Amino acid sequence: MPKRRIIKPTLVAAAVATSLPAFAKLNVNAVATADTIYQSVDTEENGNRSLTTVTVAPKVNATYQTRTFQGLWSGTYTHLERDNDDASQRQDYAEYSYSAQWVPFENLLSFQAAGALNYQNTNSANFLISDFIANSDSLAKTRSNRLSSTLTLDQGDWVRGQGTASYSDTASERSLTNNNALDNDSYQLTGNLINGDEAKYFIWSVTGTYQNTERGQANSGDFESRTANGYIDTRIYGDWAIRITARHEANQISDRDDTNSLVREFNSYGAGLTYRQAENRYISLTANKSESDLEEDDGETFIGVDLQWALSTRTRIAATYGRRFYGESASATIGYNSKYLRTSFSYSEDVTNTSRLLADPENLGVFVCPTSSTSIADCFQPNSLSYTPSAGEQLVQLTSQNLEFDDNIILRKSANFQAGYDFSRITLAFSWRYAEDDYLDEDRLRRTYSFGTNVAYKIGSYTNITSSINYANITGQSAEDVFRGESDNWNASIGLEREFGRRLKASIDARYLKQEGDLNTGISQFGNNYTDRRLSASITYTYD
Repeated sequence: MPKRRIIKPTLVAAAVATSLPAFAKLNVNAVATADTIYQSVDTEENGNRSLTTVTVAPKVNATYQTRTFQGLWSGTYTHLERDNDDASQRQDYAEYSYSAQWVPFENLLSFQAAGALNYQNTNSANFLISDFIANSDSLAKTRSNRLSSTLTLDQGDWVRGQGTASYSDTASERSLTNNNALDNDSYQLTGNLINGDEAKYFIWSVTGTYQNTERGQANSGDFESRTANGYIDTRIYGDWAIRITARHEANQISDRDDTNSLVREFNSYGAGLTYRQAENRYISLTANKSESDLEEDDGETFIGVDLQWALSTRTRIAATYGRRFYGESASATIGYNSKYLRTSFSYSEDVTNTSRLLADPENLGVFVCPTSSTSIADCFQPNSLSYTPSAGEQLVQLTSQNLEFDDNIILRKSANFQAGYDFSRITLAFSWRYAEDDYLDEDRLRRTYSFGTNVAYKIGSYTNITSSINYANITGQSAEDVFRGESDNWNASIGLEREFGRRLKASIDARYLKQEGDLNTGISQFGNNYTDRRLSASITYTYD
């Protein structure tokens, strides 16, 4: 893949700088961090190795805000010099991220842009243990951009709606341990229509999506998806109504001449009862019948559930249950927010690929952090479930998804739980994730279970103790040996931070990393079984 695709300039960042009206607010700050890291690595194959690494990482953050626009750009340049038992080496890594939103007409029309260039782990078996210091061979320079526009019509007495059109592109270089490079463009349309406030006896909703991913890899074919579903509730007595519902789903890999080019299409329709107390408090049960391209799924009768229930202003639950082309299907979201505790949970089942997951990642962040933040101790809990970060802030979840850079079509069943607690001297974040990736084109399955904790405790006005523990279990099932096996990965740390004035911070940190198992897809720098112990000292200077 041509390298120019990776380093092309961001047009959004250039557009931000074209004009500065009198009421605009532009803030720029810089953070420079220097680290000295000592490593002791015990490997099963090569015994013990010692390494000393020095890194210097300047970072620039810029925010721009007007009455209708807010934008953020952040760039980091990491210079690394390493001496080990055998040789010395130098490496440089440049990364950036940006986000912007323009609302020319409030509550009507908005434009969004977001993207990043960073180094991503390309091998799922090396999840949590690949960084610039170790397993850097598994990292690949990856660029993603997403542009979207949303039209909202929410003032209609009888009909209301919202529609979004988006474009995203994802590209990556090959890593030394993964020969796959991404080069894809995606186009997506989503829309929904619902009844307005004047509708008392007929409550209805229609939703549809279409997405086309043009995959640049040879012989991959374009990946198309479309869904549509709708219902109408006809009130019969009090809070009770009769529901009629229908759903359509189709997934296709086009421009290929094998059997995988066929559309996997699934339709269903049904009827049942709805109990509704309010717009955000109802439950519906329906009996449904399926129509499918697959004979074993055609003509099946199944129960469907649609639930939305706001238990209070702090707690909300939404869930669905039914059937899709692969069998039983479910989804759920649960949110809770109090003064000190915030939790979010989601479960979803999607037919997708790596490029789509990179271009539009799920974010259940329970902490809001300043863009110049280097520690969870600088973050805070938002005061509502629908908090919108201002310029200079970002909604952060402290874990990431585990991906394999192969871009095959997968059925991903994923659960994501995030919890945050912030009171007095302690800030605590906990996360749990599950992902099952079923390869639709291959006889292959991958499961990832992971959890993580991050803690910051203020032992004084200028001193914090920080700690983190992250663990992942990755298992692979396949007819090919290279994708079959299991790996247990650990990444834990404890550190001490001390502020000297408003701008200077010093810290010491001890970190423990471990990989154990026989899953070969990662091809780790130190083999499948090793322990990495690190001691580091760093100084951070902030200028604003």
